[in-house]
Amino acid sequence: MPTIEVSLEELSDLVGVRLSVSELEELLLRTKASLEEVEGEMVVLEVTADRLDLLSVEGLSRAIKGLLGVETGAPRYEVRSSGVVLTVDRSVGPVRPYIMGAVVKGVRLSPGAIASLMQAQEKLHATIGRDRRRVAIGIHDFSKVEPPLVYRAEPAREVTFVPLHEERAMTAEEILRSTEKGVRYRHLLGDGSVVPVIRDRRGEVLSMPPIINSDLTKVTEESRDLFIDMTGTDLRSISLCMKILCADLAERGGRIESVRVIYPEFELESPDMSPQVVEADLSFIESIVGEEIGEDEVISLLRAGRIDARLEGERVIATVPAYRHDFLHPVDLAEEVAVLLGYHRLEPVMPVNVMTVGKAHPIERLSRKVRVIMVGLGYQEVANYIMTSEEVLFYTLGNGPRDVVRVGNPVSASYEVLRDTLLPGLIWFIARNPGAPLPHKVFEVGDVVIPDPEAETLARDERRIGAAISDVEVGFEDIQSHLFALGRQLGLEFELEKREAPGFLRGRCAGVRLEGEEVGIVGEISPEVLEKVKIRNPVAVFEISLTRLGEKLGWL
Repeated sequence: MPTIEVSLEELSDLVGVRLSVSELEELLLRTKASLEEVEGEMVVLEVTADRLDLLSVEGLSRAIKGLLGVETGAPRYEVRSSGVVLTVDRSVGPVRPYIMGAVVKGVRLSPGAIASLMQAQEKLHATIGRDRRRVAIGIHDFSKVEPPLVYRAEPAREVTFVPLHEERAMTAEEILRSTEKGVRYRHLLGDGSVVPVIRDRRGEVLSMPPIINSDLTKVTEESRDLFIDMTGTDLRSISLCMKILCADLAERGGRIESVRVIYPEFELESPDMSPQVVEADLSFIESIVGEEIGEDEVISLLRAGRIDARLEGERVIATVPAYRHDFLHPVDLAEEVAVLLGYHRLEPVMPVNVMTVGKAHPIERLSRKVRVIMVGLGYQEVANYIMTSEEVLFYTLGNGPRDVVRVGNPVSASYEVLRDTLLPGLIWFIARNPGAPLPHKVFEVGDVVIPDPEAETLARDERRIGAAISDVEVGFEDIQSHLFALGRQLGLEFELEKREAPGFLRGRCAGVRLEGEEVGIVGEISPEVLEKVKIRNPVAVFEISLTRLGEKLGWL
C-alpha cells in the first residue's frame, strides 16, 4: 500500500488543533490510514488503495477535521469558469490522447506546502497514474501563462525549451537522452521521434508530458495562482486525479476555476467537482455493520467522514464528495459507517449454526477423478485458455458463428470470445505439435461458457472433459473404447446414438447418452478439417459434460 511522509506540525496547522502522535494514531483508527513510523516531527502513514484522497497532508487534515468536529459534512466546491481554452490537436491521438486542465487561484504556498504538493503529485503518479503511463501531472505558475493553450504532437528535433531546474534551452531529443526524467520516462513516448507539448498564445512550451515541465512556469513560494495540466491514456483516471489535487489545493485556500478543453470530436469542462449520491436502507447498513446504530448516529458518523447525509423514511441518502472514488455500491456506505465507528470498537461475534469445514467442491472431486482415469488410459493433460478467437471457435469444425459470450474491446484477436466447447482447442493443440511422437493422446478438463437467458449473468459455466487421439491408424472404435472405459470407472453406462455434426466424418459420429439424456459427442474428425489445420494423421475425439455427469451421479 502507498505511504506518505507528513509533518505533524504542518498537519496540526491545517487542522487548527495541536495533535500529538498518540492522538493522531487514535484518530487514524477511524480512517483507512495507519501510523507506520515516527521520526521526530515527521510521521510515515500507510494508506489503503481505495482512499488515495488521503495521500497528502491536505487530504489527511480534511478527514481529521471531520473526526474532531472542526468541519463536518461534504466540502463545498464552487467552480467558476477561468475563461481558459485548451485546444487538443488530432496529432496527439497516437502518442498521448487525453488532457484536462484546471486553474486554482489564491493558494498560500509555504515551503512545506510546496513539498506536500510535490509529494501528492508523485503519489498520484505512482498509484492511479501507473508511474505516469496512465496519468502525468504538470503544475505551473499561472501568472507566467498566456492563454489560449494548445496541446499537440511535434517532431522532437523541433521542440526547444528550458526544462525545469536546467540552465539552458534543450531540444526534446536532448531532454529524452540526457536528463534524469527524460531517460526514466522516454519509453512512454515510443521511439521518441514525436513528442506531445503544451504551448500558450506566445508559442512558449509549458510542458512536454509526461516527461517534464518548462522552467518558465515553475512554482515558487511567491506563486498564488496555479495552472494544472493532466495528460494520459485514460480519461476517467485523469479526471479522478484532477479532482483529488484540486480538492487538496482548496484546503490551502485555493479557488477552483474550470478550463474548457476542446477535442476534435467533443468538448469538456474540467474539473467536474459534482458530488455523487449513494443510497442505502438503514436496516441494510446495520445488518452489514452488525450493530443497531440508530439513524441519528449514522447521519452523525457520515458527516464526520466529510459526507453529507440525510434520512428519507428508512433510507439513508449520502452525498459523497467528488474526490472519493470508492463508492460503487450501497455496501460501501455501510463499510464507511463501520470504519467511522471504528473497527476496534466492534465486538466480534461467533456466527451461530453456520460453522463449516472447508472441502473441495463436488465438481472438483469429479474432475480430479476423471483426470486420474484419463492419465491411466495413456492420455496427457493440456490446459487451453477459456478465451479464444472467433476463427478457432467458429471455423475449426465449421460450426460457423453462433450465440456465445464475447469480450468487449479485446486486447488481441486471440481473446475475442469465451469458448463453448473444448474440441477446437484440442485439435489446434495437435496441429501445433506435429513433431511429437505418435500417438498423440491429449485431454482437457475445463470450463466452457454457455449463454443462458435464465441465469443471473445471462451465462453459465459448465465443466467438461474433452479428449483427442491422433495416430497413423485411428478410428471411431479406438476413441469409443476409451469413452466406455471412462464410463465404467465412474460406474456409468454410456449409450451411443447415431448423429451428424459439423466437422465430423459422416457416419462416424454419435451422441453420447446417459439415462436417455445426451451428455456429449464422440466421433472421427473429417479430412476437410484435418487438411485445414494441417494435421496429417486421422483424429478421433469425444467431449462430455461433467456437470451433467455429476448431476446423474448425485454429486451436484
